Amino acid sequence: MRRLSATALLLFVVEATQAQAQGSPSFECAKASTPVERTICKSSELAKADRDVATVYAALSARLSGVAKDHLVKDQQRWVGNRNRACTGEDAAACLKSRYENRLALLKEFGNGAYPFVSEHAIFRAGKVKATSYRIDASYPQFDGPTVNFSGINARFANTTAEAAGEAVPAGDIGEDLNQTWSYEQSFAIHRPSPVTISVEVSLYSYTGGAHGNGSTYAVLVDVRGGRELKPDAVFATGGEWQRTVTSIVAADLKKQFVERPGFDDALEPAKLAELMAEPGRFLFKADGLEIIFNQYDVGPYSAGTYQVSIPYSRLRAFIRPDGPLAR
Repeated sequence: MRRLSATALLLFVVEATQAQAQGSPSFECAKASTPVERTICKSSELAKADRDVATVYAALSARLSGVAKDHLVKDQQRWVGNRNRACTGEDAAACLKSRYENRLALLKEFGNGAYPFVSEHAIFRAGKVKATSYRIDASYPQFDGPTVNFSGINARFANTTAEAAGEAVPAGDIGEDLNQTWSYEQSFAIHRPSPVTISVEVSLYSYTGGAHGNGSTYAVLVDVRGGRELKPDAVFATGGEWQRTVTSIVAADLKKQFVERPGFDDALEPAKLAELMAEPGRFLFKADGLEIIFNQYDVGPYSAGTYQVSIPYSRLRAFIRPDGPLAR
């Protein structure tokens, strides 16, 4: 048998160690002591997800100091605790995959620009009412800026989440033999359309009986200087020209989308579309443009799913307030 030189043997050991590390999570699987850790160690995909989150978190933490760093540490600890409580049972792997994807996106966004002082909070409940089980796993943001009062916007996110989650708990008078599993799932993402604003994108799914569940997404634009929600009117110049322009772009785009995914033709009628466009929650302001959201049943049947219309800011520049929150 061919013998390896000392140098070649050392190189082999280093490469093998690196390969093993690349397939491992951020902790030692030999010391895995919780169901969540053991689930992660059984999956190369989850191991990579854990390693990716740990790497991005460490890099962000190294950039911060003082109250910002303390805030991030506490938020990460809260996230780990919520992860451990929620991701158990038969669906543990799917739960972990979703949570790691969402957390990685949040941490990356936290690192874009000044630390935003946004923490992730969650409601987790599971139980059974007669023959019907229920499970709630809902995350929502809390703005913790040390110099701005965010109590109003924070109450909105917390109360809206609690109310929606409560609807997934069967009432006491539910049928004795209704053997179903109700659920409410919610997550959020943040976007930075400007240095003084943060867009919160909330995605949710609810099943409370019937043929299928329902999912939807809504957006909230937050002014981080004043701690309040901003409606589209605060972004665009006064007058109705921006509304007419955006509605015209949306109508043309939806008409094209209807070719492959037929929607409701009457939804494109000016009066109906104008009514839909009057809802602020459809306006998701991202870093590179505006996205208009249409959920199931808004402009098409359930089978068609959701529709989004993306509009780059270059097409809207003439209508954006030069002294407004999205001025550039």
